[in-house]
Formats: sequence, structure tokens, C-alpha cells
Amino acid sequence: MTAIASGAADITCRHLLVPLDEADHAMATVLGAIQLAGIAAARITFVHIRETPQTENGGDALAPAARPCGTANRRRALTVKAETVARAHGIPCASAAPDAETTDAAILAAAHDAGCDMILIGVPAEGSKQSNRATMRHSLAQAVLALADIPVLILPYPSPFAAMPALRLIRDEHRAVCAVLHAWQDLLTAAEASGIPADLGLMRVMIRFLEAVPVARQRQRRQQVLISRLRRRTCSINAELDELARQCERDAQLRGALGECVEGYAAGNPPGKLVQTLDDYAQLVWARIGREEGVVLHAALRHLTAEDWNDIHGAIGAHPARHHLHHPFAALLACVAGLPEARCVARVCERLDTGINTF
Repeated sequence: MTAIASGAADITCRHLLVPLDEADHAMATVLGAIQLAGIAAARITFVHIRETPQTENGGDALAPAARPCGTANRRRALTVKAETVARAHGIPCASAAPDAETTDAAILAAAHDAGCDMILIGVPAEGSKQSNRATMRHSLAQAVLALADIPVLILPYPSPFAAMPALRLIRDEHRAVCAVLHAWQDLLTAAEASGIPADLGLMRVMIRFLEAVPVARQRQRRQQVLISRLRRRTCSINAELDELARQCERDAQLRGALGECVEGYAAGNPPGKLVQTLDDYAQLVWARIGREEGVVLHAALRHLTAEDWNDIHGAIGAHPARHHLHHPFAALLACVAGLPEARCVARVCERLDTGINTF
């Protein structure tokens, strides 16, 4: 993470409002807010920015709000990740949801409602890849700055995942898994609203994706490479690594339960247990991804040496997965086609289909 600007220690605040969106720099914004809150002994309230979604190339995508529960689930995913990271760093925090589309006035109203005395807005750093979303983010920051009656701190951050190929792949996998979970939650919500059973074939493909994607099936290998190197370089996050290992075990247990619930639903069981198990699994995944991106990978960037990264990069694709079978992901790709992460999901599916071991 880029260091807070000089003079940050002189900033006086007790409660930060931190608006977040789903851009790659969001985790850097969370980490910057955590560093400032630690300096000022402040707490944080995160708020999800509702905006017109963008594709990875910056064009418009089908709004998650157009799906039955898209906005609510994306807000929950983003704030669970942010809160997990803040609490891991010892910062008290909470989340708030604006009543309407997020505008400069809505952000200021959220700050007043939460009793915040400062607003911190992260923006893409100069020289980073720009998009329509980045332009909108800069415009929103300037609008809030012009309107606010409390201090506003604008922090430019590059994406923490841009520099390292291994981190870009992990981030790709994280985004793909979250996108599939959002799509699945929407599928069940739509089925309940329409009275038409959810597509069993699609849900089975989703389960196979979650089992096959490297973020699930290469956990042991990741521990042997990145995490073992990190334990060797620092003991400062050993407790977090232990908790991450526990979450990985729970992840496997819940995925198994989720598969059983799908088959129970196919046999005619009411959908309630499936809906609850999917929600429990999504909450666990969001928290684990927050811990990985905001604690473990952040520490890796700080502590691992060039030699460590060379070994980690060399492990990517070094041993193609021989046990992998071709999975029919076409139905899954069609389901997520309107989501901003559609191309990300397609890249991960392509790596799975070709048997490439991506870490």
C-alpha cells in the first residue's frame, strides 16, 4: 500500500466515512482508511457506492439492481470484506447503506447520519489505467469536496494487485467466485418470486465451478508456496494465517453441504435450506477473500523478497492439473453475461477448461 501523505499524523478525526465501490483500488482505499484510523485512533463506517456498473473495458453493463437482489448482495459482499480487514487490523468499524443512488449529497447525508467527522474517498492514482468508472469516481470526489461541511480527504491509490502476476491471478479468481455467488443468489431470488423452480443444471455447474476454481482446489499448494514463504519472513500475521486455514476447512465443509442442498432441492425439498446454506457460504467466502486481500496479500507485498516472488511466479502453471476434467461452463457464462465481471469469469473458466494450474 502506498504510504499516507506526510502530515497525516496531524489530522484530527474520530470517525471516518469511507465510500467504496467494486473497482480494483477499493482494497487500497480500505487499507489507507485503516492506516489513518490507526494513527488518529478513529473508527470507520463503510458505505457502498451505488453507481452505473461498468464492464472491464469501461463500458456499461447490466445493472446489478436490475437483477432481483443484485445491489443488496454486492453491498454485503463489499462491506463484509472491508469490515473483515478493518477488524483484523484492530479498527472498530460498521457499514451503512444510502437510501438512494449514491450522489455527493447522499454520501454527505450518510456521514451526518453516522456521526462522522471526516470523509475519506479513494480515487485511482494518476498513471493507472483509466476507465469510465475511474472518471466517475474522480468527479464524485470533487463534488463531495465542494459540497461537504466536514473535512474530506481524497487519497489516490494504484491497485495493489497490478504489479504482481500472481496477485492479478488471485484477484481474478476472487472476482469470478464472487460473481458466481451473486448470480446464484439472484437465481434463487428470481425462482422464489416467479414460483418457477431454479435451474438445477445451472446450479450443478456452479458447484463444479466453485470446486474446480483454483481458489478452492489449490489451497494446499498455495500454503506451500506463498503462505510458507510469508511465515518464514514474518511472524506478525501468524494468527491471521491460522484463521485463514480454519476458514479454508470451513469453506470445503460448506461447499459439500451446498452440493447436498442442491440435490435435496432436486428431490423436492423446500428451498429454504438451500437459500440459507448459500448465504452462509457467501458470507464465509467474502470474509475469507477480505482476509486474503487485505491482510495476507498486503503483508506479502511488504515482506516477501524478489527471490520469493520469482519462486511464486515460477510455480504458476508449472504443473498442469492432470485430474481436471472438462466442465460445461457455457451455461454459467451465459448466466453471468450481464455482470461487470463476466470477462473475468470467462478467463477463469478458460484456464479450468484447458487444465492450466493457475496457482
